[in-house]
Amino acid sequence: MTTDSPLCCHVCAAAGIAEVGSFASLARTTSDCRPWPSGGRLGVCPACGTVQTGVDAAWRTEMAEIYGSYAMFHQRGGADHAIRDSQNNTLRSRSGTLLQRFIAWAQPPDWGSLLDIGCGTGPLLQSAAHLRPGWTLAGAEQDDRVRDRILGIPGVALFHAGPLSALDARFDVVSMVHVLEHVADPAGFLRQAASLLAPGGRLLVQVPSLAENPFDLTIADHCSHFTADTLTRVVRSAGLKILHVDRWIPKELSVVAGLPERAAGDPPAMPETGSTAEPTVDLATVERMVAWLHAMGETVEHLAAAGPLGLLGTSVAATWLASQAEDRVSFFMDEDPVMQGTRFLGRPVLAMERVPSSATLFCPMPSAQAHAIRERLVRMKAAFRIEIPPPLPRSVL
Repeated sequence: MTTDSPLCCHVCAAAGIAEVGSFASLARTTSDCRPWPSGGRLGVCPACGTVQTGVDAAWRTEMAEIYGSYAMFHQRGGADHAIRDSQNNTLRSRSGTLLQRFIAWAQPPDWGSLLDIGCGTGPLLQSAAHLRPGWTLAGAEQDDRVRDRILGIPGVALFHAGPLSALDARFDVVSMVHVLEHVADPAGFLRQAASLLAPGGRLLVQVPSLAENPFDLTIADHCSHFTADTLTRVVRSAGLKILHVDRWIPKELSVVAGLPERAAGDPPAMPETGSTAEPTVDLATVERMVAWLHAMGETVEHLAAAGPLGLLGTSVAATWLASQAEDRVSFFMDEDPVMQGTRFLGRPVLAMERVPSSATLFCPMPSAQAHAIRERLVRMKAAFRIEIPPPLPRSVL
C-alpha cells in the first residue's frame, strides 16, 4: 500500500484514486521503445473509471527526462510501424491503414485541410499526401526537432511548434494519433484541438486499447490507459459529439468526433456509429493484468533454460520483456523487412527463415493475437518452437 499523498484523477478531478500496489515493482518501458526502471503509481478513478498513472511531481520529473531525448521509431530510422492486413496477409503502414479506413468511413472530398497534432516523423502526413494529394497538410509538435522533415512532405504547408493555443488556423480534419494518452489534461487538450476545427470538421483520436492490450500499462509516459467507455466519456466531457467509434487498428481505439452545434451551411449532423461494447476494466481486472505482466518474467526464464530464446517484434512489448530478461533473450524476430538484419537492444533482429531450429520464439502479445500469429507461422513452416502467453485475465478481451 502506498504511503504517498492520495492521488486525484487527472481526467475528472475526483479524489480517492484506488491504487494498484503491485505496480510499483513492475519494470517499464517508454513509448519510443527504451527500457525504463520500475516505479510510478497506477490506479483507477472511482468516479470516471479511467485507469491512470499518477500525475504527481515524480511523474513530471520522469516525463521531462523521457521527452528530453524522445525519438519515435528510432529503431526503424523514423519509419512507421507496419501491421499485417488480415484480408490479404500483407504488411502495411499503420498510419496509412488508419487514414484509409477513416476516409472510407467519412468520405471526405478530394480537397480539404488536415492538421496532425503530435505528428512525430510524419507517417500520417505522408499517408495523407498519398491518399489525398489535393489536401493542404499541417503538422504540430512540442518543439522544432522535426520541422525540416515535416515541411519536406508533399502537401505540407505549415509546421507549428509549441502550444495549440498559439495556432491561428482552422482545419477540416484534426488528427491526434497516440497523443491523448500522454496528456495530463485530456479534456482540456481535446477542447484546444476542437477549437482548430473548421465548420463541419472532424476530430480523429487514436489511442491504445487497454482492454485488449495490458502491455500498455508498462509504458511510463502514458498517463491515461483508455477503454472505449473512458475514452468516449472524456471526449464528450470536452464538449464534443461522438460520431463514430471503431477498432480500425488491432489493439487500438478510434474515435471520430465533431462540434455539437451546426452553423448555417454546415454538413448535416451525423448519428453516432460503431460500438463501444467491451468487457469492463475495473480495479480487480487491472490488478490481474499487473499480475499477468509480472508472470511474463518467470515465463521467459523458464523458456530460456531450454535453449536459445527470441522475442517476436521490436516494439513496446518486446522492449519491455527484453529489458527484464537481460542476457536470457538471444535475438528478436521481426516480419518487417525494415528491421531484419539490424540490431535492437544489442541483439540481432532476424527474419523467420534465419531463426535456428533449436530456438524458442516467444510472442509477447495478448494471447488471442499471439495464438493467431503462432497458427500463421506454423502454416508458413516455421522450424522452431513457438510459445505464447497464458490467456489474459478474466473480463479482458
